[in-house]
Amino acid sequence: MARALVLGLVVALASAETVNDCIESKCRGCGGEQCQLCREDKNTISACVSSCMDTICEGCGGEQCQLCREDAKTIESCCSEQVLAIVTAEIDMCKAKGPCDGLYGAESLQCVWEESVKTCVETSCKGCAGEQCQLCRQDAGRIASCCDDHYHSVDPPQICKDSKEEAVTSCFDSKCRGCGGEQCQLCREDAKSECCTGAMRTPSCESSKALLP
Repeated sequence: MARALVLGLVVALASAETVNDCIESKCRGCGGEQCQLCREDKNTISACVSSCMDTICEGCGGEQCQLCREDAKTIESCCSEQVLAIVTAEIDMCKAKGPCDGLYGAESLQCVWEESVKTCVETSCKGCAGEQCQLCRQDAGRIASCCDDHYHSVDPPQICKDSKEEAVTSCFDSKCRGCGGEQCQLCREDAKSECCTGAMRTPSCESSKALLP
């Protein structure tokens, strides 16, 4: 681990030095105030930051390149405010990308919903340890509850569909354990008031099979 930290620091320092060298190269021959303006020029810095990211992500391809350039470590290495003369947060490529950036409409709401659920589950499982954490994060009832708490009026993200259906099915099985035939159908219909709670609906809760007289 220590080796990884050292290598990470070396990459960050080398990248920062590359950006500084690039800026100095572009501003070579300037004088006085003109030099300061050149070093703080967004276009100059953007070009050098982009070059730095190209170096770090060399050899990537397709979507892999975008993911590399938006990686927090890449951004930190090429956009360190301690190295550059201006606040690099003003440069678009130096802004950390959120998981829902670039999405609009229903897709954006779905993404926000899913991220809210993940945060909700992590908060709910705070203080766990070892295997207990994995079990907590995978608990369908817990996830379904977070999905209901952060409901949006769009098609639910898959994590919510799966967890809600699993939670409802588990509830039905618990209420109707040992039933048989038509008795099971009647039991499940009666159990809906207890098992089909919250804002989200599931196929199991929406079923409207005709009951035999």
